[in-house]
Amino acid sequence: MVTRIAIAAVLVSIVMIGGCGRENAPSVTQPSGSTQAVDPPGLYEIDETTVRAVGILDRVELEGGFWAVTGVASSDGAESTVIAVIANADTIESELANLRGFYVEVTGRRFDGVSIRMAGPEIIADEVRALEGVIEGDAE
Repeated sequence: MVTRIAIAAVLVSIVMIGGCGRENAPSVTQPSGSTQAVDPPGLYEIDETTVRAVGILDRVELEGGFWAVTGVASSDGAESTVIAVIANADTIESELANLRGFYVEVTGRRFDGVSIRMAGPEIIADEVRALEGVIEGDAE
């Protein structure tokens, strides 16, 4: 527990220091330690322009590699289902690497430009937040 808190503190410092020179970089939030009900993996519409991708953050090594929210972690041995590709991941690459394998919520807007990826919908992330809790509908 102490190690996770120390890591979270270091990551928050890195995000704050590293984000100073990056305009429009998404915010990244580490787990808070509180447990609550969270949505199952999926892509959820918030309003006409904003979506939430909920699932496991993973680096998918197809087509040169990309960061995505998936339904199953590739390390679980099952075929990963891409819920959404994070189109602007290059602005927070190291922060995403630290959240790999975490259950996350990525909030942003749909990418409506042209893409070479054929892995799923792409979103431009405004916020990446690690979630801790019980997936709604799961038996305890």
